[in-house]
Parts: sequence; structure tokens; C-alpha cells
Amino acid sequence: MAPSTRQQGIAGTGQIRSGKQYPVLQFLRLHAFIVDHKARPDSTEEAKQVRKWLHEQFGPNKDDSLRSDILTLKWPHGVIPSKLPNFETEARRLRYQALGKACHQANIPSLLLGHHKADKKETSIIRLIEGYRGAGLRGIPTESDIPDCEGIYGAYQSGGRGCITTQNESAKALFSKQGREEEMLPPVKEYRKPGFEYGGVRTYRPLLTFSKCNLQKTLSEANVPWMEDPTNEDPTVSVRNAIRLLIRNKSLPMALSGPSHWNTCTLETAAENIHQKYQWRNERADDLFQALDIITFDSRAGSLEVRIRSMSLDSSFLSPTINIEQEHIGARLVRLLLQLVSPQDHISLQSLETAAKSMLLDIDKELPGHDKKSCPGAVFTAGGVYCERVSLSNDGSGLKSGESYKSVLVDHIWRLSRQPYHQNLPEPECRVPPAQPSFYNPKAKKQQHIIYPEPPWQLWDGRYWIQVINSTLKPLKICPLTEDRLLRLKARFRAEDCGDTKKFATLRTLLREAAPGLLRFTLPAIVDDEDNVLVLPTLGFEVDGPTIEWRIRYRRVTFPDNIKKEAVIALPEKEFKCVKPPAISAHHQNIIEDRREAKVQRKVEEIVEKRRIKEKRDERLKKKKM
Repeated sequence: MAPSTRQQGIAGTGQIRSGKQYPVLQFLRLHAFIVDHKARPDSTEEAKQVRKWLHEQFGPNKDDSLRSDILTLKWPHGVIPSKLPNFETEARRLRYQALGKACHQANIPSLLLGHHKADKKETSIIRLIEGYRGAGLRGIPTESDIPDCEGIYGAYQSGGRGCITTQNESAKALFSKQGREEEMLPPVKEYRKPGFEYGGVRTYRPLLTFSKCNLQKTLSEANVPWMEDPTNEDPTVSVRNAIRLLIRNKSLPMALSGPSHWNTCTLETAAENIHQKYQWRNERADDLFQALDIITFDSRAGSLEVRIRSMSLDSSFLSPTINIEQEHIGARLVRLLLQLVSPQDHISLQSLETAAKSMLLDIDKELPGHDKKSCPGAVFTAGGVYCERVSLSNDGSGLKSGESYKSVLVDHIWRLSRQPYHQNLPEPECRVPPAQPSFYNPKAKKQQHIIYPEPPWQLWDGRYWIQVINSTLKPLKICPLTEDRLLRLKARFRAEDCGDTKKFATLRTLLREAAPGLLRFTLPAIVDDEDNVLVLPTLGFEVDGPTIEWRIRYRRVTFPDNIKKEAVIALPEKEFKCVKPPAISAHHQNIIEDRREAKVQRKVEEIVEKRRIKEKRDERLKKKKM
């Protein structure tokens, strides 16, 4: 992301990581966030002091490349944060949510965090104590989507404001000077598809390879002050503080402490080995994912048809004996597929062992010498997804030119869709209160002249982001299209004296094409207080009644690079007609003014340069005449 157009967020809490993180500030346009946890009486003054130091180093009087804001955490009324038994967990959740919202408001796609080497080691020990094994011990990731912000629009995998495929050249130059190109900020790739969300805030931790001692020395040599949080020294506050005390007093077992002349197999080295193996497995699974053939992805119902070709899989996947690495890679490949339609944000790899064997490792049953009758029609659920191995119809639909029925049997076709809702579990639901008009023209008599503020985006069922302007006087809600709601909707069309037969036929056609069978009962529906369906937004179907406006997008997903454009059926694109444009924030106003001043300055420089060139030309002409 180019420094002239995009900013990087940098987060701090008033501790060691709130100082001059390191010379990257010279190359990037940054916006500093100082988090005041309100856990101690002095926290507010300390946050102000850190902001003062930042202004002294990079403030408006010296260099306008860094802006800073103090984010104050809001705790429930009557709660004393320091007395909470899970204070560290709750503080982390509130902190990331405040940072995610602030980054979205400031149009910041990347957030740099100051976690260092000791933080990574402490995290690995905590996870070991909590019973994590395998990939759970790899410590803090170098980059990830911002955590604890699921469902917050603009922060988590949503709210993209432009299509970018960039890499920060300034950061690249900085890391290459330090001989650390392999640890450079990775390229950020986002693809804008109509009807799909994109964007979100990504967190990066560039200091994980630096020790706290080295950071302190760097700050001291640069005469940059910092603050230490005294609660970090209290071992009774959190498990992390207790572990930090054990590390400082060298009271940990040798296997968990640093390497010595006789002990090289420590938790730190084990975590690094696990991380490298984790990355390799993910890369291998992604390579196999790119080779898959997506036949159809219909975002109207969140359904997917994929052809898993035996030739696209490694030959070892077709052998009767499967080793542990193939199981891990297969589970990751299946998770990449399920994430396209699953309502779950995180799908456990351990829960996909059976699914991976059914979808990938049982493909050898189609080879000569195996019973082919047992293969078509396999059905199972995993990660909130209903998976079905489908057979071809008698007319050969689904066959490509030149393909035989036998070849398609070897190349499995799977249909994936959202798992039907359980009757004993509450259905996903979003409330939409009546909208309050922000402007009304008394000279206008029509309702469309009423202006409403833009409503918030709501994540429904973990799959669809929906905006609704409820211009009625009663609350609405977004819920699944159940069988009872659908029957009453059909009855309304039949009961009307002048029933709209065309609209009823349109509804039947849409349901048959986009959501056949039980799949239609996973569609979102906007209903009134009497549970009558008003809109089926994914189908673009509106029932006559109170006028409401809505927009819908499918959540951010990752497709294989070779997917064909016609294979993706997008959601209907709509724009609000009676929404007041959002006001420009003071931060964005400052950016606009800065750009305007820079543009004027460039124009002045161009005029001066043209005059200088003209004067030189005139002077040469005079010399020639003489």
C-alpha cells in the first residue's frame, strides 16, 4: 500500500512497545493508537504522556507523517477491571475491538503490533499449560486478520474501499537494508467481486524476532522514552505475569527455558519447527486448492459444486496407506473448501479427519477393482456444511465435452451447502429497529424525500452482510426462510383477489434454480413483527407491502485463481435511494486538506519551473541576437 494513499496503524498501550518501534517510521505514513485500558488510576495520564512524546518526536511541528489517537476502553457500568478474574482476556477483546473500529474509521488496512520475542515465548508456554498440542504451540503468528472482531463491519474481513494488489516498497527497502527480506511484510492481495465483501484489518508483528532487551537498548541509544506498566510485574494479575516472573528469575524447567551448551531442544525451537511445518502444510494445501475445479458457486444460497479430479491430487493420496502428513494436508484442503459456504468463522482441523477421508482419501474406491456402487451419494456434515457426493442425471448433465460417465465417477463431484438448521437450536436472527429520518423536506409530499442515515451492516449467520433501512413504524428482523413462513407467503399470493401470478411464478422459479429442496430453508428473509416475509434479499425478491430498502453482500471468501467468471453467481447489487451521505470525519478532512495543499504546491512548482525554463530560453535568444 503506497504511503501517499494508504496508512499503517501502529498500536501501543503505554509500555515498551509504545516507543519509536524502530526506523520504519521514517518510511511509512503511520497513525498511532494509544490504548487506555482504564485499569489503573494513572493509565489516562500515562496515555497522554505517551502521546506527548510522539508529538515531540513526530508531531505537527516537526513531521506530519504520524498522527496519534488515544482509545479509551469502555467497561460495563460498575465493573472494576483489575478485579476481574479474566481481566487479561476481556482487556484483549475490548482492545482489539477498539483498534479494529478505529482502523476502519481512519481507512487503515494494516495494523502493526509491538509483540516481541518474549511475548511469543510466553504465549507458547501458556498454550502448553492449557493443553494445546501440535499447531497450537506455534506461538503468535507474524500476520493475521485482526482477532476478536468477528461481526464488526470494516474490521473483520469486510469494509474494503478499493481493489489493491500492492506491496509497500518503503518497507521492502527497510527490511532489505537489514538483510531480512524473508521477514518482509507480505504482499496484500484483494480481489473485488460484485456482491462479495472484501478488505478488513490485517495485523502484522514485525518485532517478533527482537528481544525486549535489544528493543530497550535501541530506544535508549535513540533517546526515546517509554513507560512500563507496573501491573506487568504482579504475578497475581494473570498467568502471563506469573510466567514472566518465572522466566526473569530463571525458575523454568530447562526444556522450557533458553538453549544452553547441552540443551538445544527447547520449547522455543520446538515452536519454531512447528511453525515452519504449519506453513509448509498450508502452502501444500493451497497448491492443491488452486488445482480444484469449481463448477458453480451460487452466493444466493451459499452453495458450491466442485469437481475433485484424481489427477490434481498427489499420487500418494490415491494409495491405500495414508501417512500423517497427507491427513493434515487433506484436512486443510477440505477446510479451504468448507470455508466458502460454512457459517462458522473457525473450523477445527481435528473435526475434519473423517471429512478429508471421505472427500479425498476414498477416491481410490473408484479405481479398477473397487466397488463403484458405494461411492455416489455419500453424505456427511462437517463445519456446519452439508456435503453430498452427487451422481449425474440420465441426460448426462455435468459432463464436459469428450468426457465419459466412467471418467466423471473417478473425478468426484461434490455439492456443498449450508447445513440445515437444527430445530432445537435458536435460529440466527438480526434485529432491525425503525429508522429515524435525519432530514425531511416539508415541501415534499412523497416519502422518498425523507432522508435516513446509513444503517449499520449486520452479519447474519456468519455468511451474509446485510443493511436494512426500516422505514416502517415497527421493528423488523432478519431470520431464515422456514417452511411455515414460505407456506404463508404462498398463501398470501393465492388469497389476494387480484393475485400477482407473475410474481408467484417468479418466486417458484428462483427457489427452484437457486435453492432447491431443503436448501431454500437456509435463505435469509426480512420479516415484519407478524412474521410475514417482506423480502428475500439474496434472491432479490420483494413482496408488496411496506417499502424498505436493503443491501446484501456475501462475506469475504477466497476462490482458486483458475475459477471461471461464469461459475460465480453473485448477489443482486443495490444502492440506497434515501440515504444521507455520511459526514466526513475530521481525520479525513485533514487528509483532504493535506492533499489539496500538496496539489497546490506542485502546481506552483510547475509554474515556477516553466518560468525558469522560459527565462533561460529568452536569455539564449538574446545572446544569439547579439
